[in-house]
Amino acid sequence: MSRLKYLSKPQQEVVPLFDGKFTENKPIPFPDRSGSQGYSNLFYWAHLVADETGEFPLHPHEGFEIMTFVFKGSLEHYDTATKIWTPLQEGGVQVIQAGSGVKHAERITKGTELFQIWFDPDFSKSLKEPAGYQDYKKDAFEEKRVNEAEVLQYLGGGGPVTHVTENINIKKMRFTKGKFHLDLDEMAMYSMYLLEGRVELDSQKMTKDGFVVAEEMNGLDIKVEDEAELFIIQSPSHVEYQRFIDRY
Repeated sequence: MSRLKYLSKPQQEVVPLFDGKFTENKPIPFPDRSGSQGYSNLFYWAHLVADETGEFPLHPHEGFEIMTFVFKGSLEHYDTATKIWTPLQEGGVQVIQAGSGVKHAERITKGTELFQIWFDPDFSKSLKEPAGYQDYKKDAFEEKRVNEAEVLQYLGGGGPVTHVTENINIKKMRFTKGKFHLDLDEMAMYSMYLLEGRVELDSQKMTKDGFVVAEEMNGLDIKVEDEAELFIIQSPSHVEYQRFIDRY
C-alpha cells in the first residue's frame, strides 16, 4: 500500500524575508501554536532563493545539527568561535553542530539557491558538547551512476559528510526521461524534494519544489517526464530519545 504525503510549493509555508531579498518555502516550518510538522529526527527544512544579496545578522543556535546545501551561488558565514567570514561556494555543504551554543551570521549573494535543514540529534547529549563547524567544497563529492541514475551521496552510504544525528542518509539523484525503481527500507522514512523537473512517484504527480514523505514502503516507482533532480533524506521512523518538538 502506497503511503505518500505530498506537498506542492503553494501548500508549503512561503515567506519573503528582508523586504523581499530572500524567499523561503518551507516543507517543514518552525513549530507554532498549531503544533510542529517535524517528524523523525527532522525539525526544520527551508528552501531559500536570494533575489538580492542580503544578510542574516548574528543570531544564536544550540542543540541542533544544522546542514546547509548550496545548489547555486554562494554565501559567507561568520561565527563567534573563528571571528572570520568564510565563503562557501556552489556545490558546497556546511554542517553546524550547535552543541552548547554558538552565534553566527550568514551573508547570501544574489542568485543563490540553498537548503537549510535542522536535525534533532538528541538534546540530552548535544547540549553537553562544544559547538563545531565543518565546510565541504564541491570537489568533496563524487557523482556515481547507480541503476541508470546519477547519484551524489552527501552522507551515509559512503558520503563524506561527518555528522552526529544517527541513522540518516542524504543524497541527490539525477534522472533522465524514463521509468525507474527506488528500493526503500520499510522501517525508515524518506523525505524527497524535487529540485528540477516533473515526475510521478507511484502515480503521485510531482512538480518542481514539490515535497513528498514516504513511509512503510519497500519501494517506489518513479516516472520521469524529461529530466529530474530529486533530493532524498532517509531517516528513522522512530527515535528512542525525547525529541525537541515533543515539548510543544
